[in-house]
Amino acid sequence: MSKEAMSQGTHKVVLKGYGDLEKGKYYIEHELAELFGVDQKVAKRLLELSSEEPRRVKEGVDSKTAERYLKALKATGAKGEVIDTRFDFSGLSIE
Repeated sequence: MSKEAMSQGTHKVVLKGYGDLEKGKYYIEHELAELFGVDQKVAKRLLELSSEEPRRVKEGVDSKTAERYLKALKATGAKGEVIDTRFDFSGLSIE
């Protein structure tokens, strides 16, 4: 199995709040709103909520696509992360 086939649909991208605060919260909110096509107030609330608990932006994508999403998030000044879900056992139970 090729490396590309193994990475298909196994990643998710999460938003983790404000990143580059030197840029200023207003500008981060504005650019994130433009990226997502939402009102700036919605982007602000999303950033505030994701600072407390990461919010899923995209899931079930290959690693290259996930990295593109992460790069776009970081360009706005927001903080994000790519998570490899191949090893996510959170839904399993021993019982």
